[in-house]
Amino acid sequence: MIMITKKRIRNIWPYLNLFETGQEIFFSIPILEDDIEKLIEIGFTPDLIPGEQILPKSIGNISHYNAEGKYLKRKDLPMETAYRQIEWKWKDWGGNEHSKIVDIPYKRYKRYFIEPPSEELTIVEAETGKIILSRGIIKSTENEDDIRHLINLFLEIFGKCEILTSDLTPPLRPEIRRLNWNILPPGEYPWERVENEVRKIINRQPRGNQPVIRYRIETISNYRPDFIAIGRGGFNNYLVFGFNEKNLYLLESTREGNATYVFRDDWEILSQLTKKEILTNDLQEERIIHREGWDNNIRRLLQ
Repeated sequence: MIMITKKRIRNIWPYLNLFETGQEIFFSIPILEDDIEKLIEIGFTPDLIPGEQILPKSIGNISHYNAEGKYLKRKDLPMETAYRQIEWKWKDWGGNEHSKIVDIPYKRYKRYFIEPPSEELTIVEAETGKIILSRGIIKSTENEDDIRHLINLFLEIFGKCEILTSDLTPPLRPEIRRLNWNILPPGEYPWERVENEVRKIINRQPRGNQPVIRYRIETISNYRPDFIAIGRGGFNNYLVFGFNEKNLYLLESTREGNATYVFRDDWEILSQLTKKEILTNDLQEERIIHREGWDNNIRRLLQ
């Protein structure tokens, strides 16, 4: 057992000297009183029930990469044209105000997306009390990047990280319950009701993006979804709109330059998948990019 108390590490090997190559190791912290506020902040419930599992909310660079991935800029390549959506307002000759969402082109360096690791944390009951536990991972040079990421994820969130072997790790006896979604009570969700529920999500985005996000959410809400699920933890920038009779579930991102994902699978199954499984396994039937014409595609699906 080794405890690391640093802000971040680069070289993992000095901390793994006591472990054999090929041995399975885990990363953990005991849950102390001082950790409870942080655990609730990243997505766990105040009850901290064994079996709760969460993709941690972004609170810094490491957890942001873990939940959202990152882009690598290629300054050695020619620049490309990208588009940013804004709300354009104007007045007609009668003084009546109008608005619409338009694409504004701009130049940027080409970017390559690096998928998020999507490492989840689990509450487990140990002999000494509750602990936070990572998945198990084999000590090997092939896993060096994943091991470094897991250690730094713990250090960023908790300021400490304990390395355990399987013989010191309690078995995951409780049933795993992912906490990635808060499902609102059933019923119709017109925009007036939705706006009240998602105001906080919209308000934490850059002010210039808020009218565009509000327009997309309002557009989908006007088709009267049967339920709405609000993402929590590392899903906190996502909403799901469920249309049960159509067997359609729309995963909507509030981030600029993203897309609306369209699923026809059973929602109960989808809700228990990891973010990586949802977004990178081609489970979606369609991906509607946030560009001009987005609303026409939504109308085609839902009208």
